[in-house]
Amino acid sequence: MKNLTKNSIRFQKPAVWMLLVANVVLAGGYVYSVQRTVFNVVSSTKAEKALSQSSATMSDLESRYMAIRNKITLDFAYAQGFEDASKHQIFIAKKSAGKTLSFNAL
Repeated sequence: MKNLTKNSIRFQKPAVWMLLVANVVLAGGYVYSVQRTVFNVVSSTKAEKALSQSSATMSDLESRYMAIRNKITLDFAYAQGFEDASKHQIFIAKKSAGKTLSFNAL
């Protein structure tokens, strides 16, 4: 029993220092984790705000597009100087591919 007591007294000072160092390391890790969590929450809030702003801009542009698209008619196109393309169509005749396969390398 005396040997056990002497051994425990001998390791008492290093054990206290090791526990103090462990507490400092754990406290630092905790502070770092809380800081990263706050940073991530702020970043996600900013991203959500930017996303909602982009969505609002996109819906505004889409409504403007639909209004302009509904305004364009055939009469409007003629008034702007467009013509029917059916009068000026040109077709290019293409030779049809043969019905058999060929082994011509050149």
